[in-house]
Amino acid sequence: MNIIKLLLPVVLGMSLAACGGDGSSSSAPGAPTDVSVVAGATAGTASVSFTAPASSGSSAITGYTVTANPGGITATGTASPITMTGLTPQTAYTYSVVATNSVGNGAPATTGFLNFYNVVETFYEPMTQPNNTIFTGSFTYDSTNKVVSNLSGLLTEAMTMVNGVYGSPMTTVSLANQLSSAPVTLSGVNGLLVTTFALTTENTFNGGGFAPGGTQYYDLATATPNYNAYAMIFVNTTDPTTAVEQAQINDLAYADCTAGGLMMTSCMTGTTAAGYGAAGTMGGYPITQVITKQ
Repeated sequence: MNIIKLLLPVVLGMSLAACGGDGSSSSAPGAPTDVSVVAGATAGTASVSFTAPASSGSSAITGYTVTANPGGITATGTASPITMTGLTPQTAYTYSVVATNSVGNGAPATTGFLNFYNVVETFYEPMTQPNNTIFTGSFTYDSTNKVVSNLSGLLTEAMTMVNGVYGSPMTTVSLANQLSSAPVTLSGVNGLLVTTFALTTENTFNGGGFAPGGTQYYDLATATPNYNAYAMIFVNTTDPTTAVEQAQINDLAYADCTAGGLMMTSCMTGTTAAGYGAAGTMGGYPITQVITKQ
C-alpha cells in the first residue's frame, strides 16, 4: 500500500506531462471562417481574405497557408489577406485556408470553384446624348454554390451638369458594397439580380430600401439625406457570360442619389417600363449588359 502511495504522484505527473504539463491537451487551431476571394491587381493573381479561427488551439497561430486547386498552388502569410500568384487566367479554382500553430495544421476552410468576371452595363440617356450612364465592374462567382460575391465598380454620372452642359466632364461614383443578391427566373433563365451600393446600406430612396421605381433621396424627412447610389446586374447562374435577352435587360436598374444632381432632391435612375412600370427619372433605361471572364 505504501509503495502505491509513493508511485501515485509520479504516475499522475507523467499523465499531466503527456497532456501538456498542466492538464491541458495540445491542439491545432480551428478552421478559419468567412473566406472571400477577389481577383488580384494583375492577371493570374488573387487576394484571399478570411477571419481567424475562433480557437487558436493550445498555442498561438504562427501562420496561414492558402492552397488553390487544381494545381496545388500555395501561398503563405501571417494574416489576412494573402495574395496568390501563378494562377491561370479564366480558370476556376477552389481555395483552402489552413491555420497553423506549434502543434500543427488545423482544419481547412474551402470555397467552391471560383471564377472572376468583368461586367459593363449601359443605360441609354436620351437627355444627355452622346453620354450614357455606364456601370463598369467586376465580381467573383462560385459555380459550385451559385453565389456571386464582391460585386463592385464605378457608375458614371452622365446627368452631371458642368457649365450648362450635361455629362461633361463625366464623373463617377464608386460602388463597393454588394448588399443584395436575389434569385430570379427571367424568360426561363435562372439567375441572380445582384446589387452593389455606394454606402453600406440598401436605403436609397425616401421611405427606405432600394426597389427600382423610387425617385427621391433617402431620409429627406430628417433633412439629412443619405447620398446613396447603386447598380443592379443580372448573372446567369449556368454561365454568367451568356448574352442577356431583353427579358433580363428589362430588370436591370441603377440609381444615382449622390449630392449635386440636376433635379434637386430627385435621384437619377434607369429602368424600363416592362420591368418596373416606367423609365428612369430623365427617361434613362438599360440597353446592354456584357459579362466577360477574367
